[in-house]
Amino acid sequence: MKTKNRIRELVGKCEYCDHETSPNQLNVYQLSPLAQPEYRKETSPVNTVIVLCEVHYNQVLGGQISKSSLKARIAKRPDRMKKELRSVLQKQERTSLEFDITKSRDPVLFTVFPPDKNGRRR
Repeated sequence: MKTKNRIRELVGKCEYCDHETSPNQLNVYQLSPLAQPEYRKETSPVNTVIVLCEVHYNQVLGGQISKSSLKARIAKRPDRMKKELRSVLQKQERTSLEFDITKSRDPVLFTVFPPDKNGRRR
């Protein structure tokens, strides 16, 4: 949830209609899993997520907005935004001083959005 909140705060608007609103009223939609098969390693995790307002998020879930139109919106992101999103999704070192454990998070091997009770990714 921390990553989703950070993405919502960073973007700050619906990337489909450009309506600026509070991060609490935005949803992050994942086009495809961040973990990609070997033959699709060129896909950047930045290109798999988009921030949407409630109206457009529900339209995507209902199939009224195609993934290709979402990908077109993602492609129009400014380079600065891509760089900032990449830094949120990129591999980060984490340490636990209590247990002296170092863990890394690789965006190719994890998904930010676990399935909901219906098995759909949010």
